[in-house]
Amino acid sequence: MRFFRFTKYVAFTASLGLLGACDDFLDVNQSPNAILVAPAPNVLVAAESHVGFQMGSDISRFSLLFAQQFAGQGGGGIQGAEYDRYNLTATDINNVWRSGIYGGGLADLQKLIDQTQATSPHYAGVSKIMQAYLYGITTDTWGDIPYTEALKFATNVQPTYTASADVYTGLITLIDSGIEDLDKTSALAISTDDLIYGGDLAKWKKFANTLKLRLYLHYYPKVSPTATSSIAKLLEQGPNSFMTSNADNFQLNFAAVSNNENPIHQFDLRRPNQIFPSATIVNLMNGKTDPRRASYFTVFPSGGQQYTGAVNGTGTNGVSTSFSRLHTFIRGAATTTGTTTTYTGAAPVRMLTFAEYNFILAEYYQRTGNTTSAITALNAGIRASMTMADVSAADADAYVLRVPALIAANGLLRTIIEEKFVANFGVAVEPWTDWRRTGFPALPLATNAAVQQIPRILPYSDLERVANPANTPARTDLTAPSVFWDPGR
Repeated sequence: MRFFRFTKYVAFTASLGLLGACDDFLDVNQSPNAILVAPAPNVLVAAESHVGFQMGSDISRFSLLFAQQFAGQGGGGIQGAEYDRYNLTATDINNVWRSGIYGGGLADLQKLIDQTQATSPHYAGVSKIMQAYLYGITTDTWGDIPYTEALKFATNVQPTYTASADVYTGLITLIDSGIEDLDKTSALAISTDDLIYGGDLAKWKKFANTLKLRLYLHYYPKVSPTATSSIAKLLEQGPNSFMTSNADNFQLNFAAVSNNENPIHQFDLRRPNQIFPSATIVNLMNGKTDPRRASYFTVFPSGGQQYTGAVNGTGTNGVSTSFSRLHTFIRGAATTTGTTTTYTGAAPVRMLTFAEYNFILAEYYQRTGNTTSAITALNAGIRASMTMADVSAADADAYVLRVPALIAANGLLRTIIEEKFVANFGVAVEPWTDWRRTGFPALPLATNAAVQQIPRILPYSDLERVANPANTPARTDLTAPSVFWDPGR
């Protein structure tokens, strides 16, 4: 894999080699102000910003269009409308694969690990935990990926691919190593340069353990014995070892970065009328009179209390804006003047939340026969989600009172996954992963679909295939189960 940053590092190394042949020249001309290694706090800011931005950018759109939280419009040939009907090519993947993930977030984090492991392991620990998160997203999205030989920079620009099951095994080890680093003595203390938790190492440990739960849960339903024993052992650490409130959410708050504009909001500003809420999630929430709609979507038609989603795949039929739009939960606080609504763009990009933690527990307890605990965790997840969406306590209570009827009508597992689907509105990849694992929620085939099944995987980058032809796997069928946990349906 030839990461876009390789040229920078190779050029830098080459320049040092040339200068090394002229010691006398260096003695006179080397600038005392030259920065050869970026300070760890600067690299951490860059790495966290990169990860947060990617989770609201291309990979978010691909996965949330497929999972039918978003729907694309704008007419034939417009990217969102084409992706929405599964017309996605290897060329469309180039940016997110190369500059977004491997040449961006993962590379920054690896450089930070290499730079701080010996003297400031707190930075290395946080970097390993974030790396595990990003690698997990990557393997859930592409299946087999460069892992064991990745991020060697100029020493190996064509790494082999690691099987997704083996990546998962490596990620658990990587997380554990990160947690161990957080308990070591560190010359540099993480502080405000940590845009996610502000240097609170206890919260990083909670996130790390919760991330392990997410990974283990993915083993259901295909490899359930592994999930059952691993989750049971992990839960023995006690509830305080995991997220305990929304304050522990793993999210990047864009109030402090990127001109106060999260990438979903930025996309809507720069490419208006291309991404709308999907009719699938809107109708699901309409059927339950879900109070979260008021922060998730704008009202359409205006002046009433109705919410209208776009049917996936219809965006190539012509230009239409007759739908609700993404609202404050995704785009930040709103100001309406006349018929015009503007947003701050400062809403966080949510990546793993306390609400999801509770839904993880709910599914685990349901699958292991502990119905009472499953329902308790389900209700806790709903309440956490309602709080994030600024729903009043009275409305949240009224909704939770309807949960027994939902379970009676739909079954416990379906209710858990559908509620998780709603709570994870805007969370990259995970709603798509849950649908692939469980078949919930039921997703109709997109109108005008380019293929006759919903994709279960993304193509590999075209540039990756050119740069690493001997190792990049062939991928001709995006509807075939390609991650080890995917049972196919």
